[in-house]
Amino acid sequence: MYLAAFSYPAFVDQISTATQNRLEVVQWSTWVLFALDLFIGIWKSSDRKSYLKSHPLEIFSVVLPFLRPLRLLRVVSFGALVIQKIAVGKQLAITFKVFLFSILIAYIAAVQITITERDVPTSNIKSFGDGLWWAVTTVTTVGYGDKFPTTSTGRILAVGLMLVGISLMGVITASVAAWFVKMSQDDSAKR
Repeated sequence: MYLAAFSYPAFVDQISTATQNRLEVVQWSTWVLFALDLFIGIWKSSDRKSYLKSHPLEIFSVVLPFLRPLRLLRVVSFGALVIQKIAVGKQLAITFKVFLFSILIAYIAAVQITITERDVPTSNIKSFGDGLWWAVTTVTTVGYGDKFPTTSTGRILAVGLMLVGISLMGVITASVAAWFVKMSQDDSAKR
């Protein structure tokens, strides 16, 4: 529900006040649920300090409400855990998790950049498609330059996406390289 409420403004040019109010109710309601989940987790934990250290995503999404989309990473973590449990291997599960995380981050950035830049006359990001193209070229470090943010908010978002993107692509590349090395070593050991 949160992702739908968060994304809706990127797909619709004009939103009525009533719809905007409903979207805000959904978003703040999910924030309240996130906060309750965090506080219940802290309350039930035998070692509260350890719990806080091991749940930074939950803390950031409650303390900084604009980071709420990051709570969706729990779905990515669950998917990677399922892949790991069905004997595909830990390395593939990690690579899959990072790949899904990259897609989610690109999607969230595309939504946010579209909402931020759409109504700016000098902007060249006017639709979700433009925002998605910009996010994918940024996260993959291609950076064609045909779509780029013109506002200060958009540029701050771009810097964050650049830093996250280069890190994620590095992890994916390293995982694939490690997989090939392992296959080569396994072949050598069989001979």
